[in-house]
Amino acid sequence: MDEKYLSDQEMAAIVREAVDRLPGGFVIFGPDHEILLSNAQNERDFPFTNEALRQGKTYLEATHFAVKKVAPDLPDEVALSVARNIHDTLAKGEPVELRTHLGTVMQVIEIPLSFGGWVAVGADVTALRERERELKKSRKQAEAANEAKSAFLANISHEIRTPLNGILGMAQLMASGDLTPGQKDQIETILDSGKTLMALLNDVLDLSKIEAGRFDISPIDNDLGQLLRRMEKLWAPRASEKGLVLTLDINSAMPELLRFDPIRVRQCVSNLVSNAIKFTERGSVRVAARCVPAGEGEFDVLVEISDTGIGMSGETLGKLFAPFTQADASTSRRFGGTGLGLSISRKLAQLMGGDVVAESEEGRGSLFTLTFRAAEGRRVSEAPQNADVDQTGGARWAKGLAVLLVDDHPLNRKVARLFLEPLGIAITEAENGEEALRWLQTQPFDLVLLDMHMPVMNGMETLAHIRAHEPHIRDLPVIALTADSLGPDNSRYRDFGADGYVGKPMDHRDLILEIGRVLEEKHGRAPMPREAMPDLRRA
Repeated sequence: MDEKYLSDQEMAAIVREAVDRLPGGFVIFGPDHEILLSNAQNERDFPFTNEALRQGKTYLEATHFAVKKVAPDLPDEVALSVARNIHDTLAKGEPVELRTHLGTVMQVIEIPLSFGGWVAVGADVTALRERERELKKSRKQAEAANEAKSAFLANISHEIRTPLNGILGMAQLMASGDLTPGQKDQIETILDSGKTLMALLNDVLDLSKIEAGRFDISPIDNDLGQLLRRMEKLWAPRASEKGLVLTLDINSAMPELLRFDPIRVRQCVSNLVSNAIKFTERGSVRVAARCVPAGEGEFDVLVEISDTGIGMSGETLGKLFAPFTQADASTSRRFGGTGLGLSISRKLAQLMGGDVVAESEEGRGSLFTLTFRAAEGRRVSEAPQNADVDQTGGARWAKGLAVLLVDDHPLNRKVARLFLEPLGIAITEAENGEEALRWLQTQPFDLVLLDMHMPVMNGMETLAHIRAHEPHIRDLPVIALTADSLGPDNSRYRDFGADGYVGKPMDHRDLILEIGRVLEEKHGRAPMPREAMPDLRRA
């Protein structure tokens, strides 16, 4: 039908029918918001507003009337405030969402017309808002579950780190004794194994950190060749048990010292070598390391781990680095494992400026290549020496120090005592914060070593009490000891008033260095003279 043959009445009827068939509300207002045209949906959604406007009420009065009808329990002044907000928002040409008497949510917007009137259109967003509410609810539930998981992992981490602290602590003490070369080699293997386990614990238990990709990379000057040779000794017995030949090839052009994170590199290589041995039934596993200059005193380090094992299909290679993924269900049953190690290793390598890539063929073995960026390290003779720590780890300033050691676990206290007493440090032990505060009020101390997780009164509460005390207690240096699964976080503990931090399992030298650093920062190179401290027994 041609438009030019339609009468005005026919066209009006067609427009009216089209407007009524719109899925949303549609209304045309005059300059004073009198209704000129309203479709059926608008009449269903906003009957109270329309009724009031047709009775000659102003737009604000009509809106107020409708709010009271839809929400009769609202106090009149509140209803009027809501109406004003609706009126002002629409006047600015911004959309507003209104709940109707039918329980639906309509998004309405008004657009000015050339003759001074307005056209208003509405869209039903009830399903969209309900979906958003469901998503918010799900997100809150997920966040709550994640918080519960993090708390659980922190507790598990704390429980595991306590015996690990004992293992590593005693091994460090044995390593400083008079041992045969064979015994020293065995102790080094224990220490390397424990450090690898500690690194894995930091990452595997803290799944939230893994998912967020938040890892701590701490480069130091280190001998990569020596690190790999120690790892070779660690894995050689396992390879020998399976009848495999394990070889290590370190390129002769490898610099003696590189600046990289040995803990993270050890973790990556350990995982890759462990997998190679696990998935190889006969033949050999080869580890080869080399450096490629990257300019400006930096190198790209490549560590290749190849094996003659079962290999993988192209499909398996495609999903190899996804968390919790094994080659297939039968592989998981046969070889075990969480399927998390390769994902962690790749994340770590990427944070170190590299990657982990794999090449493989079913039945013909695999080649994994770990790459990471390393700077050229300084020779040992050029490295600055701490003037207060001798070559055996002893601290010349330590003799005569009085230290309050606060930890609820006797094994942790035993390790710390064995670390410090040979240096001439006098140790007083407390099992919780309340006991520590009693000691502080009756005896002078140079330093407090404070565990953060204790019953009765935990470390944070104890620290707050110390910093709120009188000056001779308030100003005492405090070093936080913690086995948090989130790893070292100096700023967090400093914010709570700690002067330093030592993570568990404790490293002998790290503990001594941190004590020396904190005392130097607080009192200069020598600790506070005993005669300058108040006699707390007479206070």
